[in-house]
Amino acid sequence: MIDNRKQLEAQLSAMLDGELSDADRAAVEALIQADAQARAQAEMLKSVDDFGRLHFADLLKEPVSLDLVRSIKTASEPRRAVRLPKAGPGRPRIKPTLNVVIASSLLMFSLGAGAGYMFASRPQMTTYADLAGDPNKAWLDDVVSNYRLFSRQSRHLVEVPAAESAHIVDWLMATTGVSFRIPDLRSEDLEFVGARLYSAGGRPVGQLVYRNRDAEVIAISFAKSLTPSDADMQEVIRDDIGLVVWHGQQASYVLTGPSSDAYLDGLAGKIAGII
Repeated sequence: MIDNRKQLEAQLSAMLDGELSDADRAAVEALIQADAQARAQAEMLKSVDDFGRLHFADLLKEPVSLDLVRSIKTASEPRRAVRLPKAGPGRPRIKPTLNVVIASSLLMFSLGAGAGYMFASRPQMTTYADLAGDPNKAWLDDVVSNYRLFSRQSRHLVEVPAAESAHIVDWLMATTGVSFRIPDLRSEDLEFVGARLYSAGGRPVGQLVYRNRDAEVIAISFAKSLTPSDADMQEVIRDDIGLVVWHGQQASYVLTGPSSDAYLDGLAGKIAGII
């Protein structure tokens, strides 16, 4: 028989964690059925446990900062695992009381709310709102929409395969009016897959499609420029899509890929010197 409140809390907590033997679990369940006070305590503990799990799950859904994602992907050396000493024999295990569980749940809720506030109020990188005065904004919106749609394709990723590179150059030059060369990016671990043609901002846009070692799609889009020549590159983040935008003397270019790719800006610089 469980003869005190603290022991009952410990047994109820162990039962919720699935740590009781069949015999102990049956004894606790029998007590809950027979004792109204034990039943109320069990229900309260279960509600606190559910509350904590719910808000912890919500916290895991918070977006991870782009800086953290890029730091992980660009880490040069893996961290060495730290071997923790084994617990000594006979060391008693401390079970949290109901008050500790409630306090922990409330703390978790506060941390989740604080994290949400910080992410909501944190200044972001260049956004489309920042480009509102740019006459190319409309076509950039279409570039993003096109990438989001076609990059999920597999069988129909491109219209003309890489094997027909000569035809790709003639076809896209005649349609877009932009002279270009297909960059060889094998040194960057990018495989040229083929090309596409679509419309963005009311202009025909040529697109060269590549895949990296992770099977992620990297695309180069180009169209006749509506703005004066601007050598400066601008990096834009749109949700999970990253863009690097620049303008040549006759054409505007956009390199598009996953926003977690830390090398898009450097890759764009290399492409600008080739295309």
